Amino acid sequence: MKINSFARCTINLLTLVLLAAVTGPPAPAQSEVRFQLVHDALIIVPVTAANEGPLYFLLDTGADTTIVDTALAKRLSLVPLQSAKQTTVAGSQTVNVSVLASLAVGSAQLESLPVLEEDLSSLRRLDRRIDGIVGQNFLSHFNYLLDYHQRTLRIEQASEILDAIDGDQVPEVRMTIAAKAQLRGDGGLRLQLDSGANGLVLMGRAASALYFPRAQPVVETSATGATVLITSHIERLTVASQEFHDLPVTLAANAPQGRIEDGLLPTSLFATLYVNNRQGFVMFNPQPKKR
Repeated sequence: MKINSFARCTINLLTLVLLAAVTGPPAPAQSEVRFQLVHDALIIVPVTAANEGPLYFLLDTGADTTIVDTALAKRLSLVPLQSAKQTTVAGSQTVNVSVLASLAVGSAQLESLPVLEEDLSSLRRLDRRIDGIVGQNFLSHFNYLLDYHQRTLRIEQASEILDAIDGDQVPEVRMTIAAKAQLRGDGGLRLQLDSGANGLVLMGRAASALYFPRAQPVVETSATGATVLITSHIERLTVASQEFHDLPVTLAANAPQGRIEDGLLPTSLFATLYVNNRQGFVMFNPQPKKR
């Protein structure tokens, strides 16, 4: 688990099979969940885990796997099945892999969900209620609309959200999209859409290849250790039809093993974001469809 936006889980679940399947009673045409923001960027949603709730989890589109705090895992009597190595730019640690009987966010529910057990005490310094993190092995089963202005998560049951909005359909693979950064030249980037990041992060090749003015070193600490990062600004970042100017950026020279993208793009840069996992695209700041 990452505590800071630059650190991201890269977990190998070995032979553990993802047995998740949508369950539960018939839902309304659309499920709306109100969320709270921490530091104007991080999304906290109410969930039900193994029929216990409401609990409060961080919604993190950049986390591969859902995480439960070790105290909650003990309370729910989760049984570790195996261990996995978690690697970030700050170091590595070993965590337990368990299976959660069920997890529900609004009308969206999965059973037999693989989860990682981790001490989230550092994360609870941001919000003491946090008991876990909702990751992609849950979110990728659903289409949804994040609305930062209304602070709502709307979960699509059929195509009712898509039928009501207009916008460019931007292809995504595992929440990774194409972007373009302009400094003294242009640089093509592959960025992961990350609701668990509170700022733009570039790592590895992108961090070392692009020229950044006004770079300043900072020390960041996560659960796996401390690392020195560089902060700077990007003159212009283009994502589909959306353009950002003089955007703060954090640079990490070393990317965790297994990462294929160039960095993390916080979803909080957009007022609304529609994610269609069934068809593999996103819409940035979609508008109501004219009737």
